[in-house]
Amino acid sequence: MDLADKIRKIEALIAGAKSDGERQAAEFARRRLQDKIEAKPIEYTITSTSHWRKKLFIAICNKHGLRTYRYKRQKYTTTMVLVSRPFMDQVLWPEFDRCAKTFDQLASEIMNDLISKIHLVKDEDETIIAGELPAATTVSAL
Repeated sequence: MDLADKIRKIEALIAGAKSDGERQAAEFARRRLQDKIEAKPIEYTITSTSHWRKKLFIAICNKHGLRTYRYKRQKYTTTMVLVSRPFMDQVLWPEFDRCAKTFDQLASEIMNDLISKIHLVKDEDETIIAGELPAATTVSAL
């Protein structure tokens, strides 16, 4: 059982506790696990590809009680976090990766729906015209 499974089980115990004693025992187990994980933290530099991915990463860090930051003169797309390697590899990054894939899938569905409503057609392929290129001015908007 990896750390992510242990954390999920402990969180389930905390959420499903029927008495204060059960809740305190689960909280104590979570604290012990976090103390074990937090030994020897490493500073990670995470560079996000979009504003939304950065917000998602920060939200996941906040969920686990981690403070994110960036140094003066670092780009806005950079996020720094101080965390142990096992926690990053087994809990934080897999959770971020899973959530980012879900986010990308939802964003893609929304974008495809929006594009289909704008074009009122399902086929977004470009038309290919045979012949010579006209002497026109090329404008790059992308």
